[in-house]
Amino acid sequence: MNLQLQYLINLQKFDLRIFQIQDQLRKAPELLKSAELPLQDILAKLQVLKNSGESLVKQRRSSERELATQEEQLQKIRNRLSELKTNKEYQAHLFEIELARKKKDSIEENVLEMMERVEQNEQAVKELEEQTSEARKVFDVEKARLETHYANLANELADLDRQQTTLAELVDKPLLIRYNRLKTMRKGYAVAQLREGACGGCQLQLPPQLVAEVKRGDELMDCSYCHRILYVTRQLEEETTE
Repeated sequence: MNLQLQYLINLQKFDLRIFQIQDQLRKAPELLKSAELPLQDILAKLQVLKNSGESLVKQRRSSERELATQEEQLQKIRNRLSELKTNKEYQAHLFEIELARKKKDSIEENVLEMMERVEQNEQAVKELEEQTSEARKVFDVEKARLETHYANLANELADLDRQQTTLAELVDKPLLIRYNRLKTMRKGYAVAQLREGACGGCQLQLPPQLVAEVKRGDELMDCSYCHRILYVTRQLEEETTE
């Protein structure tokens, strides 16, 4: 096999792996964000519960103040009983006391309800905080795994870049320009294997004469359709055993 063709085949292996790693590294921030979504979802729910809890506490305190005021008012009304002189005034005052007592009972019932709601909210917050802790642990583990994975990929990429640069220097400059142009046009695939008379890149059947010339390997031949540089696997095997 033409030694330059062998360089191109190996160069393509490096380039394809480089493209693959670069694509994974581009997706890294999005994957990290996706891994964090469960935690962020729980944190958002927790914040809603905490905000609701603060509102409930304020409402409870307001009801408690209202209850204290009403109890004080009721006591004042009761204290005026001794000042009454007629039975009519007495009966009217008892009615006023009853109304004040019912209002106090209503406020008191509201205070108890608010206390129960505050307690339920606090319990829900506690449970969600436990879930948050677990979700954070899961995310931390996944984050560490992803960071290690992408650090390894970055190291591999740096090593591949060095090897690719070294190998590219062995390729004749005009051929390298041709290869790079094809690589850009064909998403990394500038060299294609001949398979049963067809181009392994575009899958189209090639003219018999072109197939015969590729198999002879006297010179570098292009696919008639996608213009990728063609090679035959058998030539690689023969090159290896020689």
